[in-house]
Amino acid sequence: MTLQFEDILQIIGEFNRFQKIQLCMICIANIPISWLSLSSTFLSASSDHYCRVTGNQTYTPGQSPLKNCTIPYTYSGDVLTWDTCKRYDNNASFLECRHPDDVVTECDKGWVFDRSIYENTVVHEFELVCEWDWMKQLSKSMVGVGQMAGAVVFGQFADIYGRKPLYITGLMLIIVFGVANAFSPCFFLVVIAQFLLAAYGNGVRLTGYVLSIESVGANYRIGCNVMNMVSFSFGYILLAGVAHGLKGNWRHIQLLSGIIFIVFIPYVWYVEESPRWLIQVGNFPRAKKIIKKAAKQNKVVLPENIIMFEKQQPGNNKVNDSLTQYTLIDILKRPRLRLRTLNLCFNWFAVSLVYWAISLNTDTLSGNPYLTFFISGAVEIPSALIYWLLLDKIGRRYMLCGAMVLSGVALVTSGKYGTVSTAFAMIGKFFSSMAFGITYLFSAEIYPTCVRNAGMGISSTSARIGTIIAPFVMLLISKWRPLPFFLMGVCTILAGLLVLLLPETRGQKLPETLEEGELFGRKTSRDDKNTEKSVLISEAENTL
Repeated sequence: MTLQFEDILQIIGEFNRFQKIQLCMICIANIPISWLSLSSTFLSASSDHYCRVTGNQTYTPGQSPLKNCTIPYTYSGDVLTWDTCKRYDNNASFLECRHPDDVVTECDKGWVFDRSIYENTVVHEFELVCEWDWMKQLSKSMVGVGQMAGAVVFGQFADIYGRKPLYITGLMLIIVFGVANAFSPCFFLVVIAQFLLAAYGNGVRLTGYVLSIESVGANYRIGCNVMNMVSFSFGYILLAGVAHGLKGNWRHIQLLSGIIFIVFIPYVWYVEESPRWLIQVGNFPRAKKIIKKAAKQNKVVLPENIIMFEKQQPGNNKVNDSLTQYTLIDILKRPRLRLRTLNLCFNWFAVSLVYWAISLNTDTLSGNPYLTFFISGAVEIPSALIYWLLLDKIGRRYMLCGAMVLSGVALVTSGKYGTVSTAFAMIGKFFSSMAFGITYLFSAEIYPTCVRNAGMGISSTSARIGTIIAPFVMLLISKWRPLPFFLMGVCTILAGLLVLLLPETRGQKLPETLEEGELFGRKTSRDDKNTEKSVLISEAENTL
């Protein structure tokens, strides 16, 4: 009888020194990886502006003789509002002001921007305002497009070529394009670079997540999941301080975001491939080498006969199947896996829509944008700790359902009560972040090893659709403030209720093959196999 990796973990340790070192390296890399997706909040931030009329003009927050004579304004009660896209057609001396009913024209000489909060953003430098305002949101949406591409490419290729090659390649490419983007001469190149960096960042994060989950036992998957989420959130919080320290200068933020990845070059030698995946694809010699290294680091004396893998023989369908390279098509061919995939995809979409709509648009909420961004990231840490404590007690399904429904209710409330909308938006973000973490773990546990990265990839791809449309959904605030929050809330509540149709994965062994994945959640008779494996494990333990 062949021992699966899950059984070998019981001998070498489910979460000892080897797994802790690997997890620590992956979590450290997650910190700046978060910047690749979230920095567009500051890179593409906007600020108050109005038409430029002279070459050396600077921004004036209140009234001034020049501003009073050249910029149309309106009163709403005692509130004075200046037009941001029009100016009076006044090319003469400003000694005599024109009246509000005079002819107005476009801002043909550009704009002056309030740089008290953001020193220089993409919006300032390339003047993405008025009729070009949609391009600001486009640059944020390109983050979602890049994440989608990264999820598909890295997800599929990591199941074919291995987790480590894709992980390391992504880290190295981030250095190249991260630094290059800091010197982009035009907006088009900025958008391309944001797309590529988001693709590499999401691919690295997704692959690193699978690497960490596949190397530990069932009892420690939640802890690994939480550490992955918290490290990303820590990077989120840190970015608020970095952006504030660099005064919102987009080129400086981008340059730092690329250079910092140089410290991860040693990962080429220290990050290990997933032995679970190596066993699945039949690379037994390399799997044995890594398992022996893990046993040595975990201070476990591993008997030679404990790693007994079946040799490939003609007609041995089990081994032949393990060597087959599967794709997303194979997932969709199986009815149960297909339905579960559609369910998971909708949940990923809904939770991502909320998460990124708030994360990438904190500058549209009230208050100091750096502080609001900091709070938006800080709420993720207690949410992760809460589901860490409760997930094994309540179960994946009910925790995810509850988090999604509560997030939806908070968002609907946020749109209804404008005076405290930011507070309720942060509550919605709190539960959305909790749901995001649970969704990652839930999906990884439902998909079998042979297609786990591909399954996570298609799920993450659905999430990126939410990321792509999130900036444009938030544009609806200008039409009717409650509308985007209401739409996101209803979508989230519906997705949460659909979670109840998925199987519970708490305490279950990870499925290895497509057949196990299809039968997962159904009661099957495996007593004979489990008995035989227990005998092998017992004999091995007796030799220690």
